[in-house]
Amino acid sequence: MDDISAEVARRRTFAIISHPDAGKTTLTEKLLLYGGALQLAGSVVARKNQSASASDWMELERKRGISVSSTVLQFDYAGHRVNLLDTPGHKDFSEDTYRVLTAVDAAVMVIDAGKGIESQTLKLFEVCRLRGIPILTFFNKLDRPSRDLLGLLDELESTLQIHPFPVNWPMGDGERFRGVYDRTTRMAHLFERTARGAYKAPVQTAGLSDPLVREALDADSYARFVEQIELLETAGPAFDPADALKGGTTPVFFGSAVNNFGVQLLLDALLEFAPPPAPRRSAGRSVAPVSDSFSGFVFKIQGNMDPRHRDRVAFVRVCSGRFTRDVPVIHARTGRSYRLANAHRIFGREREIIDEAYAGDVLGLVGYSDFEIGDTLTQDPSVVYDEIPRFAPECFARLVNPNPSKYKPFAKGVEQLLREGVVRSLKPRDAGDAKAVLLSAVGPLQFEVVQFRLESEYGVESRLEPTAWTAARWVGPKTPAGALDAVGLPMQCARVYDESGAEMILFPNEWSLRYLSESHPELELLRLPPAPAARR
Repeated sequence: MDDISAEVARRRTFAIISHPDAGKTTLTEKLLLYGGALQLAGSVVARKNQSASASDWMELERKRGISVSSTVLQFDYAGHRVNLLDTPGHKDFSEDTYRVLTAVDAAVMVIDAGKGIESQTLKLFEVCRLRGIPILTFFNKLDRPSRDLLGLLDELESTLQIHPFPVNWPMGDGERFRGVYDRTTRMAHLFERTARGAYKAPVQTAGLSDPLVREALDADSYARFVEQIELLETAGPAFDPADALKGGTTPVFFGSAVNNFGVQLLLDALLEFAPPPAPRRSAGRSVAPVSDSFSGFVFKIQGNMDPRHRDRVAFVRVCSGRFTRDVPVIHARTGRSYRLANAHRIFGREREIIDEAYAGDVLGLVGYSDFEIGDTLTQDPSVVYDEIPRFAPECFARLVNPNPSKYKPFAKGVEQLLREGVVRSLKPRDAGDAKAVLLSAVGPLQFEVVQFRLESEYGVESRLEPTAWTAARWVGPKTPAGALDAVGLPMQCARVYDESGAEMILFPNEWSLRYLSESHPELELLRLPPAPAARR
């Protein structure tokens, strides 16, 4: 138990959340650079390809320059084992991000200092708040003109209802940005730019009154900087570490990820301010991370990470105990027993066999076709986790196979991609077109990803046909039997079944949804799917 306690205490597992283009992927790369996992920003150690992000492994991501999948990046730093869960930034992939947030103990919220809080940042923050996840805030892109810094803090507090505490403060902005002042050590960190930010930025440290600091800034920037520091010290609140762990206070940092300014200070702060793995709830009780028995849950499934083998990886967050290779576990949903012999540590496209892991770590289980998102794997059969949220789809389309001779690879590709649980299939109550698959998703770009992957990974073309629906609701168990048959649905509505057999209604707009709800209050219409036991 002492060994398990020591290992758990040195784990830090976190995700980075942001609005698109705030610099999330760049910051991810630079944290890996400073954590020793990369020798050169933009390339994994020992890999020659320096053009693609280490975390963006799919061809589509490299072509578009965006993250549309999540992966796990683990490295050791300053005596800690750090698990960085990279997430998509685009709003169409928010469901994948929400699932990743179930597997972390903290989050870094990246905000563009020139724009402030944006819509996707706000949505992801609310998910963290609902889960009680502590947040560190990083104001990025100080190498460009920023908004008023004190105004940014006010916006953070008024919009998110969270207390910001600036741990450090920028020295200038835009072309005059020279470094950051650490309020905890009262030392200024002056950085030098490197070519394309590929290497760690050379840094000098000095006290606030040191001539080095005065010479680094022009007179106006220095006077404004000193005035702001004095204001923070005299009028600003004191830091409350306990409140930060509860999510009531966010430690705030400033920097420029692209130039590596302030990145190491953020990484060091993660070890100090982010908590180690905490207990998880299971069936009304608390499961301690230092428990003797191993347990974890599947929060993501990804197919074809290695296109040479058509493999399938189930990502499992370890919640308790010690994982060892070949450990016998119970698959809680089916009751079947497995020995987890094929567990890997995943780093972008790279992987290596894991012999041991502890709470906070993430396992990549390869080749276990029965595992699904939300499944619990445990040595204690009384432990069952219910961590994964489900969201009502907002986008719908029919996916058509235009080439009948490719029926088998088309069907196989669709089936395997659907098992990742991001795009889902719906079965019309009426037979519908046997050649088409009715798909649903949170965002329309998901459909483009399915088409791209069908062609690139399975060699089949497809045609996407849009539909008129924009909203969906599940039919709840309190709806009287036969009530829907007696109700005339609004124009263009449709009755379908999800993959588990639960009935849903698709609506062309919010007006038709509201009309049906108000006209027929006997119908129970749910935003989330009913529990299996409650389904009629």
